Amino acid sequence: MYVKNGPLQTKKSWLNLLTVCLFKQSSMFKWQFIIFLVYTILIYRSVNCQVDFSDDDEEEEIKIYQPKPIDYVNNVYSANKAPNVYSMSNQNQANNQLVGSEKTMEQFLDRLLHESVYDRRIRPFYTDSKDSKPVTVLMNMHINTISGISEVNMEYTVDCFFRQEWFDPRLTYSNSSWKHVEDITLHYDLVNKVWTPDAFFRNSKDAKSHKITVPNRLIRIFPEGRVLFSQRLTLRLECPMKLQKFPLDNQTCTINIGSFGYTLKDIIFEWSKTTANTIPVTISNKLEMPDFILTAHKSSVCQRKTSTGAYACLEVHFYLKRSFGYYLVQVYIPSILTCLIAFVSFWVDYKAVPARISVGLLTVLTVTTQSSGIRSQLPKVSYIKAIDVWMSFCLVFVFAALLEYAVVNVIARKQELKRLVRQNERNKRKSQIPKLANYSPTNEKVLMIGNRLAHMNSYNKCDLDHNNSHEALESLLQPNLSNSIKKNPQSNHSLHVDSVVSISGVSQQSSPPVASPPLPSSPPRDDAQMVDFVSSFLFPITFIVFNIVYWMVYLNMQVNFE
Repeated sequence: MYVKNGPLQTKKSWLNLLTVCLFKQSSMFKWQFIIFLVYTILIYRSVNCQVDFSDDDEEEEIKIYQPKPIDYVNNVYSANKAPNVYSMSNQNQANNQLVGSEKTMEQFLDRLLHESVYDRRIRPFYTDSKDSKPVTVLMNMHINTISGISEVNMEYTVDCFFRQEWFDPRLTYSNSSWKHVEDITLHYDLVNKVWTPDAFFRNSKDAKSHKITVPNRLIRIFPEGRVLFSQRLTLRLECPMKLQKFPLDNQTCTINIGSFGYTLKDIIFEWSKTTANTIPVTISNKLEMPDFILTAHKSSVCQRKTSTGAYACLEVHFYLKRSFGYYLVQVYIPSILTCLIAFVSFWVDYKAVPARISVGLLTVLTVTTQSSGIRSQLPKVSYIKAIDVWMSFCLVFVFAALLEYAVVNVIARKQELKRLVRQNERNKRKSQIPKLANYSPTNEKVLMIGNRLAHMNSYNKCDLDHNNSHEALESLLQPNLSNSIKKNPQSNHSLHVDSVVSISGVSQQSSPPVASPPLPSSPPRDDAQMVDFVSSFLFPITFIVFNIVYWMVYLNMQVNFE
C-alpha cells in the first residue's frame, strides 16, 4: 500500500526511521516522531477517502445521464405521467414521434386520448365562432324488467340498458395505421377520458348503476369517430296515476330523459332509428308483471323550457292494463257472497233472534274488514274510486238487512201486544156470563144457535113460553136445517140430529143467559212475516240492478291522463 504525496517512499525507509527514532534518539524526539506518525496516518486516510468518493460520483453521473430505451418512455407516457423532458411547448412534437411508433394498441390509445390531443371538457363540434353546430345524440333502450308498481307511492322500477351514440371527430382513426380495426372497445375506466352527454332522468326518484362483478359500462369507438356508450341502470321513477276506475283502470307510466346542462344550442337528443321499422325502445320477451299487463309502448321527442333555457328531452310511454283476476277473486266474489248471506237471513224465522242478529253483525263486520284492507293498499286521494263505490254499496246492503230485522222485530212485538189485549178482552167477556146450574157446552151451543135464529127471523125471545121453548126452537131451526140438507144432505144430517138432541135437552134446563160471547173471528195477518217475505225478493233484485249499473258505468268510463 502506498501513500500519495507523502515523505516516505518505501517500506525500508519506514523501518529505518522507526529504528532511529525509537532506539537512538532522545525522548523529546520520540514524542515528536509519534505525533508526526499520527499526523501522517490521518493524512493517508483522508487521501484514500477522497479518491473513493470521487469514483462513486463519477459512476452515479454516468447512470443518471445514460440514455433510456424507447419502451420506457412509452410506458411512462401511457400511465398519463409524462417525463419532465416533455414540456407543454413540445408535446405536439412528442405526439408526432409516437404516431410513427404505433406498433401496439396501447401506444395508439395513448396518442388518441392524450390530453394534448383530446380534451374531454369540450363537446364535439364546438368552435369559438357563433356558427358552432350542436352535437346530435342518438339514444335507444332495452327494458329488462318493470316491477315495483306502487299505487301508494305512485312509482315503479325499471331495469334497462341505456345506450347513447354520437360523433366525435377528434376520435377518428380512419387515416391511421389502425384503420383496418372495425371498432375498438375501451376499458370501462377510460369512460372518464372521453366526453359523454349529460343525460339524466327527469322523473327519477332514485337510480343506480350496476357494478357487479365489474362496472356495467361499455364504450366503443369506430373509425369514422362514432362513439357508443352503453350502461345498465336500475331506475325508480315517478308514475302519476288516475285511480277513478280502480281496479278496472289502465295506467300510463313514462320515462323522461333530458339534458341537464347543455341547451338546444349545444346538444340535441333523438331516438336511434337505422330504418323506418326500427324500434328505439325494445322490451324483453320474458317481461312479466303480477298486477299489470303491458299493452303497448310509445317513444316521442319533446322540449323543456325552464328559466335557464330550452333543453332537449325524450319520452317513453308505457301503457299498462291492470290484471282484474286478483281483485275478482279476493274482493268482488267474497263481498257478493257476504251480501247473499245477509239476504238468506230473511228466510230464517224472525223469532230466532240469536241467529238473525249473528248473521247481520257478522256480515257487517266482514264487509268493513274487506274495505279497510283495500284502503290500506291505496293512496289517500280526494276523489271516489270504483272500489269505494262497490264496498260502500255492499256495506249499505248488509247494514240495511240488519235494520230490516230490527223493523221486523218491532212489528212482531206490536202484534204480540195487540193479541194479548184481545185475549184479555175475550177473557173479560167470558167472566161476565152468569153461571147456570146445569150449564154445559152443549146447552151453550144451542143457546147461541137460538139467539142467531131469533135475530135472523126477527123473533122476540120474550114471547116464548117456557113450556113451549122446545117446539119454538125446533120450528125455527127446522127451515134452516132443511135448506142446509138440500144443499149438502150428508154433511148436515149430523148437525140436524145434534141440534134436535140439543134442543130436546134445553127444555129440561133453565132458561139461557141474556147475552152470549161473539163467535171467534179469523186469525189476524202476520205483518212481520210479510215484511221478511217482501225483503227476501226486494233486496236481491235491488242488488242485481246495482251490479248491472256498476259494471256498465265503470267498464265504459274513460279517464283523461293529460
